[in-house]
Amino acid sequence: MKRTLLRLLAVFLAVFTTSAVMAADEIYYGVYQGAETLKDYGTGKAETYDVALHLTDPSLVGMQICAIRIPVNTNAKNASDYKAWLTNELTVVSGKTVPDIVSVEVTPSGSWAEVRLSEPYVITEKGVYAGYSFTVSSVDADNADANKEPLKIVSTETEEGLLIHTSRTFRKWVGLAEKGSTAMVVCLGGDHVKSNAAQLVAPDNLYTIIGKSISTTLSLVNHGTEAIKNIDYEIEVDGKTEGKHVTKSIGGGYYGRSASLSVTIPTAEKAGSYLVKFRVTKVNGLDNEDLQPETETPVVYLDEAPVHKPLVEEYTGTWCQWCPRALAGMEKMSDANGENFVGIAYHVGDEMEFSTHYPASPSSLPSVFIDRVKDFSPLTGQSEWEARGRIIAPAAITVTASWDDEGKTKVKALSQTTFIRAFKDSPYRISYVLLANDLHSPDWKQSNAFSANSGYDTGDPYLKKYIDSPNPIKDLHYNEVAIAQSDDLVDGLEESLPTDVEGNKPYTHEFTFDISANQLPLDKTKLEVVAVLVDIRTGQVMNSNKGHVIDTTGIDDVQRSQFSHSERQADYKVQSDVFDLAGRRIAEPTKGLYIQNGKKVIK
Repeated sequence: MKRTLLRLLAVFLAVFTTSAVMAADEIYYGVYQGAETLKDYGTGKAETYDVALHLTDPSLVGMQICAIRIPVNTNAKNASDYKAWLTNELTVVSGKTVPDIVSVEVTPSGSWAEVRLSEPYVITEKGVYAGYSFTVSSVDADNADANKEPLKIVSTETEEGLLIHTSRTFRKWVGLAEKGSTAMVVCLGGDHVKSNAAQLVAPDNLYTIIGKSISTTLSLVNHGTEAIKNIDYEIEVDGKTEGKHVTKSIGGGYYGRSASLSVTIPTAEKAGSYLVKFRVTKVNGLDNEDLQPETETPVVYLDEAPVHKPLVEEYTGTWCQWCPRALAGMEKMSDANGENFVGIAYHVGDEMEFSTHYPASPSSLPSVFIDRVKDFSPLTGQSEWEARGRIIAPAAITVTASWDDEGKTKVKALSQTTFIRAFKDSPYRISYVLLANDLHSPDWKQSNAFSANSGYDTGDPYLKKYIDSPNPIKDLHYNEVAIAQSDDLVDGLEESLPTDVEGNKPYTHEFTFDISANQLPLDKTKLEVVAVLVDIRTGQVMNSNKGHVIDTTGIDDVQRSQFSHSERQADYKVQSDVFDLAGRRIAEPTKGLYIQNGKKVIK
């Protein structure tokens, strides 16, 4: 194989070192940035390993790979026959990886082996795979053995940061992003490598209201060989430019080291979507040498923003003695915010539990999360709830619901989602949860560690109610109890929204709950549906809304009686919107039979 490569490919000479021999005009590139903790990984078998890193960053085009630096697990004594290589394609022939650019032998003598190439390889627009191979001759299957995990990787997860092929376990090349990334790096050189070079990277999906600036966090990326001490940058919006000088410390030596930079983007004069430009003009007082010193991202300036209703999700149980604190908090937030409050209570391990597949797996109860980004206390979290509500949502969402059969065993939910701008390859989907209110039984008992415990009396009347209650509390009335849900609450329903969405265009979606098998003592006049807009990239809830289940099965006058919310009276208000008999909101009714203000009407 070696003779074939030497005959078909250019001859590369290699020098083997255990430490970096990088020149002043060279820089390392890889997921590993020089400071991350290395960890061991392997298949646990004696076999040949091939590991690759795919270099596809467009900013690398034109740079030269002058060396490959391989991490070595010095405790894996049975690892040998190391080779470093470059290839355009990951090709396996007769069970072996065959590089099509170069392959050279390596003799490690420490924790790192650096292979310098006599003829640097120029990276093209197609990118390139850098990799290495070695063989583990034997492992001790019955005992702890470092040869079972001979690879050195980092925890950072990237799409193609850990590509692997082995002679026994992974007989085809696979990506193991969930495991982390290889610690291997390449050494870059050539005219495209600069000393003082930096770039600002902005997040997507930035929004603000006309007349208001927007504060956000950018990523300042060091593309130069020198450490960054300070920069000068400019932000341009609608022809207006603002600049600033800031002190920032980012180490050199590794291409792509970064730090966060908080900036304020100025406002525009008119509503619309603007490409906001970010330019680093100077690095360490010298002109920025980056090949792409300017980046841009769309920012939407709105006349008005959609109402953002944060989703508050409580995990509780009747057996949980400290859960009354969360019950009190949910009641308090519901009273304070009325119809703008969207809460869901997931019961775990008690009579009201209906599933074990919830959006979170809290380590203890009670636990309460807001928009699935952080846990918080609803008893003292009003300001946090308000802060989340001020974040501009990418879309407004509404939901209506009605019974879909005369037996009232099926609830049909209809959501309408309207985005503030177009999104190509939209990351947004919708999920649904069916809630029961005023749910109670004389057989249920709520554990209550707060009973007669004045040490927890902070003067809050919502918590004091539980201090004044016995332990356990019998026949407590529960609200916002999740009793059914759509298939995937975290990632949403796949076809709930188009792949590409337009701005200011309403998208409707239907989902039907079947509760025919539900044995809870439900008051079917007090059910609600929550529609949740999720970002599948992060799992974050971007907006939510709720709607009462309307009876459209022949009742001429739908009455909304008052009901207890843990001994609190709350009135169900019927909206004045017009619905058809399937529960769909109608903007401009034609002739026919509709529901308005809870009554059947003829238009």
